[in-house]
Amino acid sequence: MIDPEQVYHVYPLRDLKDHYLECVYPAIGHPYCPCECEPRFEENGEQLLIIHNSFDGREGVEWVNEILQNKK
Repeated sequence: MIDPEQVYHVYPLRDLKDHYLECVYPAIGHPYCPCECEPRFEENGEQLLIIHNSFDGREGVEWVNEILQNKK
């Protein structure tokens, strides 16, 4: 069972919409976050990171920059 004190949200600042930063802790199974950005979860030891996607698409620009840098 995940300790709620060890759950951390990573989310973009100044995004187009606010992110939902509360988890739902079901009696059975993994906690989840009902944010519209469809965040992904990463377990890091005893910690759970909830990594939110941006609403403004800034990851796309980051991915393109990485691809272009790797082609050099």
